[in-house]
Amino acid sequence: MGKMKFKYWIQASRPKTLLVSVAPVVMAVALASKYNEINWLPAIICLSFAVMAQVLSNFVNDYADGLKGADNERLGPQRMVASGMISPQNMRKGIVLWGILTFALGCTLLYWGGLILLPFGIVILLCALAYSTGPFPLSRHALGDVAVVLFYGVAPVVLTFFIQTGFVNNEITTAGIAMGIMANNLLIVNNYRDAEQDLKNGKKTTVTVFGKGFMKIVYYLNPLIATGLSLLIFNDFKVIVFLMPFLVYSVFVDVRFDKAQGVRLNKLIGMSSMEAIIFALSITLYLV
Repeated sequence: MGKMKFKYWIQASRPKTLLVSVAPVVMAVALASKYNEINWLPAIICLSFAVMAQVLSNFVNDYADGLKGADNERLGPQRMVASGMISPQNMRKGIVLWGILTFALGCTLLYWGGLILLPFGIVILLCALAYSTGPFPLSRHALGDVAVVLFYGVAPVVLTFFIQTGFVNNEITTAGIAMGIMANNLLIVNNYRDAEQDLKNGKKTTVTVFGKGFMKIVYYLNPLIATGLSLLIFNDFKVIVFLMPFLVYSVFVDVRFDKAQGVRLNKLIGMSSMEAIIFALSITLYLV
């Protein structure tokens, strides 16, 4: 029984999506390597904190949507609270415990980055909660995409870079935006798949507000926008050569997205998450 419960918690963490937390830290460390030798211990802690914060957000989302009944007719992977695999009470306890562990781990980064990091860390954790719950859930008011760009792009790239180098510049912020744009492709697929159910439940997403056709175009354009921003950051056409595997993979994913319907869109979740890490690794290869 214990093993089965552990399996349910793993499912609630949504492991296929977690690469979007790994990607910005990888990119930030690569960017920092241009300026000084990498301190690997805080880099690993940054990576762990980013992944743990995303898992916390996923737990809260599972809990909130389960209570609202938003997952009762879902096309996506089974949710643990809605399915009864994890009780709401146990999920609440898990959220509190995981939140405390995530905050404690993040506090260790103050040793390298200073107290200036503390308010940023608190905001990140509060937004992990506010994404799905609270008086104004971001994901239910068409602000999920903004949150993803900020908290899976700008925040982890800028803060990881700052911890390594002690400074931030416009290029690093732009790199964070590019990373966030790629991370957002995962959310677009998720909201595209759930558009009809979200409309029934009164949940506003960019897909329900702007329409499936428009957001599909945004999905196709995001890799090109990220590539353009990369060219702007480095001012070197050679970066395009290193981004070619990423662009080829993006076309492959776009073709799959164009043909996928219903539950087949679930495969695009993992593929879109992989798109973000390939982007980060391509930039890393260019820098190295």
